[in-house]
Amino acid sequence: MTAPRLGMRSLLESAPLAAARAALDGLTRRQEAISSNVANVDTVGYRRKSVTFESALKDQIAAARGERPLRVTNAAHVPGASMSGRDMGGAETRDVVASRNDDNRVSIDEEMALLADTQLRYQALTQSMNGRLGTLRNIIRGGR
Repeated sequence: MTAPRLGMRSLLESAPLAAARAALDGLTRRQEAISSNVANVDTVGYRRKSVTFESALKDQIAAARGERPLRVTNAAHVPGASMSGRDMGGAETRDVVASRNDDNRVSIDEEMALLADTQLRYQALTQSMNGRLGTLRNIIRGGR
């Protein structure tokens, strides 16, 4: 009995690569939101945009593995949990409280820190994907 052969399409559509692709898309959307926030730092009444996708990505990965993700449906069920402030994935909603008279909710310091974090995550993920694709490339070439 021989092992089933995986087609090129199934290798490129594997769960790890699909998850990495979704994560890169989410990080790109986050970077766009940060750029918008920075561009509007002096706009009167501007409300900060945010993109939190980690918990949704964890749910997708868990679903692909056949696992059921944990959710907080009642803050009293999990000690210290807040339905609005933190989800089971660890993503925290931010409440930028700046004493500004123009009702703008953007903190340039927080946006710059978030931008640096997003860029580091993007770089790490692209390096990881490049390594995985390099491995696939070597397999396809026959290990040369």
